[in-house]
Amino acid sequence: MKSLYEITQDYLSALDGLQVDEETGEILNIETLEEVSADFEKKAEAVACYIKNLNAFTVALKSEEEALSVRRKAAEKKAENLKKYLASCLETAGMTKLETPKAKLSFRKSSSVQICDPDLIPSEFKEIIQQTRISKAEIKKAIQAEQTVPGAYLQETKNLQVG
Repeated sequence: MKSLYEITQDYLSALDGLQVDEETGEILNIETLEEVSADFEKKAEAVACYIKNLNAFTVALKSEEEALSVRRKAAEKKAENLKKYLASCLETAGMTKLETPKAKLSFRKSSSVQICDPDLIPSEFKEIIQQTRISKAEIKKAIQAEQTVPGAYLQETKNLQVG
């Protein structure tokens, strides 16, 4: 079975091979073009249907990703809450360690800096972070209004719609 690319080449060859009768103006060899055109339509339709299937599949995957993300976050929250509950019970019982055949529990000290008033922090402990964002929407409006925007141009593209 030929690929769409090969059928496209056959179609172009059939177009190039068309001849016109000088006397009658009749197009000769039109059957070949019609045959290749039908093959092209069938193959293009098959590719379009495959694109539609892939699009539906990606929508289903995205939906499943979202559902799994919700489930993952719920499980993480539940595990964190159970960890806090277990720590509270261990502390209440005055235990710092507990070892069983299936689990080993212990506390580890850590420290973290808490900022209560950011304005009181000396400048030596602050870093300035600048971020530049280019507004493509505003650039597009300016170019469409016939303004010149150095470093940018409007590129026209054609997007195939498969429905």
